[in-house]
Amino acid sequence: SKINIFANEFVFTTFTGIAVESVHLFDGSIYAATAEGVYRAPVSNVNLDDFGNWKLLGPEDGFPADYSAKAFATFDGALHLGVNDTLWRYENNQLSFVHYEQGSTLEFLTDEGVHLLAGFRPGRIVYFHPDGSQGIIIGNCVEAPNYAIEDSQGRLWFGNDRVRGGFRMARSVTDFCDIVEFNSPWSESAWDMDVANGELWLATGGLDQTLSARFNSDGFASFIDGQWTIYNRQLRDDLKGPDPNTNDDDPVDFVTILANPGNGKVYVGSYTEGLIELDGDQITQYIETNSSLQRALGDPRVRVPGLALDEDGNLWVANNSAPQPLSVLQPDGSWRSFEMPGCSQNQVFDLAIDGQGYKWMMIGNNSAGVMLFDEGVLDDPNDDRCRVFTSNNSELATNNVNCLAADLEGNIWVGTTEGIIIFECGGSAFEPECRGSRRIVEVDGFGAYLLETEVVQTIAVDGANRKWVGTKNGVFLLSSNGEEQVARFTENNSPLFDNDVIEIAVDQESGEVFIGTVNGMLSYQSDAIAGGRTHKTEIEVFPNPVREDYDGPIAIRGLARDATVKITDVTGKLVYETTALGGQAIWNGRDYNGRRVNSGVYLVFSSSNPRFTGFTGKADAAVAKILVLN
Repeated sequence: SKINIFANEFVFTTFTGIAVESVHLFDGSIYAATAEGVYRAPVSNVNLDDFGNWKLLGPEDGFPADYSAKAFATFDGALHLGVNDTLWRYENNQLSFVHYEQGSTLEFLTDEGVHLLAGFRPGRIVYFHPDGSQGIIIGNCVEAPNYAIEDSQGRLWFGNDRVRGGFRMARSVTDFCDIVEFNSPWSESAWDMDVANGELWLATGGLDQTLSARFNSDGFASFIDGQWTIYNRQLRDDLKGPDPNTNDDDPVDFVTILANPGNGKVYVGSYTEGLIELDGDQITQYIETNSSLQRALGDPRVRVPGLALDEDGNLWVANNSAPQPLSVLQPDGSWRSFEMPGCSQNQVFDLAIDGQGYKWMMIGNNSAGVMLFDEGVLDDPNDDRCRVFTSNNSELATNNVNCLAADLEGNIWVGTTEGIIIFECGGSAFEPECRGSRRIVEVDGFGAYLLETEVVQTIAVDGANRKWVGTKNGVFLLSSNGEEQVARFTENNSPLFDNDVIEIAVDQESGEVFIGTVNGMLSYQSDAIAGGRTHKTEIEVFPNPVREDYDGPIAIRGLARDATVKITDVTGKLVYETTALGGQAIWNGRDYNGRRVNSGVYLVFSSSNPRFTGFTGKADAAVAKILVLN
């Protein structure tokens, strides 16, 4: 394809059927470098989709009979190109030798500045002056260059292999480089995320379609006060294995991450080498020698693909393919592992804890459904219970389970390749009558199971108990019970980088929703935040006062969860009434008729929801004032 970057459009696209290494326009022709040689076609007055209009340049054109081509550039008025890893100049149907690097492969040519730059692997860039003289760029610029260009000011910009410094810049061809740091993660991968105390934590590793390791070494990252911090073996020696002669024992493929809001510790699960604990800046690695974690049967790795925290501060760890596939790290630092009595499954992945403290685990063994475990008394193995849910004994439409999430009511939402099933069994989850349920919703005037045609890949719960569902077709925002679609976001109606959404995390305090796609992550400011059983001491209203030039939402924060909110004028006339979304209510500054209210003081009366006031059932209320100016 040819792109016009100023018009933001593709000028043309053609399909050759042959892998093309580089394309270049020169003297009215388009040149394509391939492993078979150079193909050439006129730019205009010819159908480029017709492969018969492309000519493979051979001996009659000054090229060898058998060769491969790699890169092009225009320099000193002539076409330069790489043929068999040698740099040549092509004029008047004749190739003339320019440069060859012994034992190297020619990777790229660039001609944006006054010099011609030729990049060779491994780690060598040769530059050519217009007068034909040449030099070699030395120093820290060329450790592992993927590409280099020269700008109009003579500065050189290098795209280095990311494990050796990322982007670099030199002020001339003879200067050393400065490393250019970008405030971002190392890659677009957002496999798992968690938010606690206003801090976003990101695990970049991932698994392939067969749930096997990818050996991704990008590590994990934090986003705190607008600043990204990266943690991986390239930047920290304490994220390397004990053997300095190999990388095989390094913890990589970080596939799950959990931040403990109570003590500030962060836990990261590796699919190769156990569990990482980050306490401040101190890193501790847990494997089979210092914990109850175990190596996988038939595999020397310690796989940790799932983490969950219970109300007592115990960290539960899914230990995939281990003889005892579930472990717990208690607040006192002690470990314990568990067998699954009566359940012949150890291929555990995602992990969630319901309102009863029961552990729900996704099973990845030949699409085997969901496993439920109850440890009873923690130190007594005799009261442990286990149950497996499949499409044969539950409402699961398929055993292909992708994710689990516990909502604010303690119910478990299960995302599958055929929609969602909800387990609302409470204390009877081990009883035969607990089979889960599938919501029936209206689709095009007909009843259908909730998202039954969608591949559900992630589910997150916001402060209003609404469900943010990531699928291969974008994001669905569902009401708390799943019966209403509140919103849907795709590439077509939002800035989503891709409709393939693999992870969603919600900041319960701010309402910010972080969305990870296959092409990167972004965030959306939602209108729901967490609310407590009672109101906070001070109710926040923003903006306040509401000035005449403001016509947006007015946020009322600090409310009890799902409180009833009434807004009146000073005479007591009701202007607006709503139910808080978690701990926040939104008013648009208008009355029931949609008219902007008059200037004046308006009173906010908020009363707690009796469902969440605790055993006493005593109502809790709060009052605030809003000044509106017109």
